[in-house]
Amino acid sequence: MDTKDYEQKGYLNEDYKFFHICDSENIDIPFHYHDFDKLILILNGNVKYIIEGREYELLPFDFVLVNRFDIHKPVCEEGDGKKKYDRIILYLNHDFLVKYGLLDAFCKAKEMESCVVRFPADISTKIYDAFKKIEEDLKVEDKEYAGKLSTGIDVLRALIEFNKACISEELGFTQEARYNRKVIDIIEYINKNLSKDLTIERLSDHFYMSKYHMMRVFKQETGYSVHQYVSEKRILFARTLIMSGMPATSACLEAGFKDYSSFSRAFKLQLGVLPSELKI
Repeated sequence: MDTKDYEQKGYLNEDYKFFHICDSENIDIPFHYHDFDKLILILNGNVKYIIEGREYELLPFDFVLVNRFDIHKPVCEEGDGKKKYDRIILYLNHDFLVKYGLLDAFCKAKEMESCVVRFPADISTKIYDAFKKIEEDLKVEDKEYAGKLSTGIDVLRALIEFNKACISEELGFTQEARYNRKVIDIIEYINKNLSKDLTIERLSDHFYMSKYHMMRVFKQETGYSVHQYVSEKRILFARTLIMSGMPATSACLEAGFKDYSSFSRAFKLQLGVLPSELKI
């Protein structure tokens, strides 16, 4: 499967999508985010994952959790010429996870401040087998009686096993991430204070940093400028508020925009629709 078919900034209109992809050459995927949660099982390859300013060195049978709206990218490095970047990916609709009470693993990732889980071999193998069962289901679901339903049941089973493992194997969340503590603090502050003053000057004063140094380091660690990061997070926050039933004008102010016209323009530029055109 072509990389461009799955690594896109976008939205998911189904409960889930499953991919098993193996790249024989280096790939260059820019920083991006999704409207859905993403679970990745690394099978092979010299790969790192950068998620919201944290960089993780990955090993085979590491599981990577990417919460919706987290800015991230994989980085494939030059290997020995024989390793391929092989992984299984599940796109998971956030509402689907909420409906079945299967958000525990993603919530645990936030709590542990780690997006990578490294289980004991027996647990990893059990979950891998559950993923392979989904892959086999998809090959025949159009030919089998209630094939799509059977696949959906196996997806739920795999997610139940994964969540149970994350809850019981707390030490599985690896803390082996490279990051700049100051940048992580800035990211956390921004996401907790989207409705407040987040100008470059205000942030640099708050963190006792030269604004030019702050902008340079933030861009280096996240792939985004501070302004771009704040703007995109505010738009996504406003979208969530509108989708939950809040009037667009109220969401505009709640997300930190000073006037509706600039909010509407930024919303349209980022998401391709006006706030009033969102379908709740």
